[in-house]
This record gives sequence, C-alpha cells and structure tokens, in this order.
Amino acid sequence: MRGARAIAFVVGVGVAWAAVREVEISLPVRPKLLLTGQEKLYLGPFIREAAKEDQVPQRLSFDVTVEFERYLRRLLRRESKLQLLPPLEGVRPPAGDALSLARATQFWRELGAQTGADLIVAGSVDFQVQDRSGYKTEEYVSPIDGRTYYRQVLVEQTGFLYDILLQVYDGRTGTLLLEQPLKDFQERPERNFDEFTGMFSNLYALENQLIGIFVPRTVKSKRLLFTD
Repeated sequence: MRGARAIAFVVGVGVAWAAVREVEISLPVRPKLLLTGQEKLYLGPFIREAAKEDQVPQRLSFDVTVEFERYLRRLLRRESKLQLLPPLEGVRPPAGDALSLARATQFWRELGAQTGADLIVAGSVDFQVQDRSGYKTEEYVSPIDGRTYYRQVLVEQTGFLYDILLQVYDGRTGTLLLEQPLKDFQERPERNFDEFTGMFSNLYALENQLIGIFVPRTVKSKRLLFTD
C-alpha cells in the first residue's frame, strides 16, 4: 500500500509540473451514406409541408422547394464527385407529406428506372418567417440620481426557422435508405429583414450537415497536450 501511494504521489507531482498546451486537430467524419463517390444522383421532387394547426400558412415571394433544390444541386457539384442527373419536367410528388412519400415505393422505383439514378434525394422542406418583435425589460442607471431603474423597450427582431426532412431512396428498388432531419433557427435584429436572404442564411448554417450525408468531412476539435 505504501508503495502504491508513493507511485501515485510521484505521478501526481509529474502531472502537476507538466506544461499543458491546447492544440486544434482535424478529425475525419464518415458520411451518413457509404458511397463510392461516383453514383448517379437525382434530386427531387421536394414538397413543402402544410402548416400545422397552431401555425398560420405563410405566403412567400419565392418557392422554397425550388430554391432548396437549386441550392443543394450547387452544393453537391462543388463538394462532391457525384453525377447529378438533369431534372425531368412534369414530375410531381406522389404525396403531400413526408410519411406518405416514404411509402410510395413504386413511384421512386419507376423514377429511378426512368432517370437511371442510383439514388434519389427528395423529402420535405418548410421555411417560416416569424415576427419576434416585442417589449423587453432592461435596467438603466439614471443620470440624475444615479439609481438603477427598469423600463420596457421595444426590440424588433425577425426569426427564420428551417425544418428539412431529407430522404434518400434506392433508385433500383424504391426503398428508403436514409431519413435525416435538419433544423435551424436564426434571429436578425430587424423587423422587416429580407426573407430570401434569411432563407439562405439558414442554409449556409446547415451546409456542413447537408454535405456530411454524402461525402466524408473533417471537424475541428481542441485537445489538451501535456508536455515536459
């Protein structure tokens, strides 16, 4: 027992005297899908989920599903070697909700045969613009008597909520291979912040997660390094 305590004491002293340095390392992260990188990919169709009972349907100046598909196509062209197939005209979603999309096996199988796609990327997209302006309590120091008071001030903010359910189907069998939810919420300190700009701000925040479905990526992490 005395020998064990002596060893523990020596180790403790050694750690105490050791210098500690923080280093940043890159860690490889495997993609959600194990691909060769040369697969033929067809994008769409995407649907916009209907507003929930406690939500008011929003009219936007652009089509969220169209803009999302364009963005995803550009992202995959830039970050991967996947073969992106051209979109077909007149292809309509087989259902209006994500659960029914996942059950439409025959539709995805026929779309895969028609396009020659190895994989089909589809799913549901929802984008909400929220007016989050309101009165908030803040404290201030009076320049007259130096005392601290509380007052109500109007804070103008706009919230942008992105809710995506990305689905990947096997182009040969039509079966669902992967279902990945992606969500992001951001606030801007303005009341009438441009909704189109807000949508792409959300997409940029989700970019690393989106590309991480298809290709390997690296993440930065900090570690403590003990040195003499």
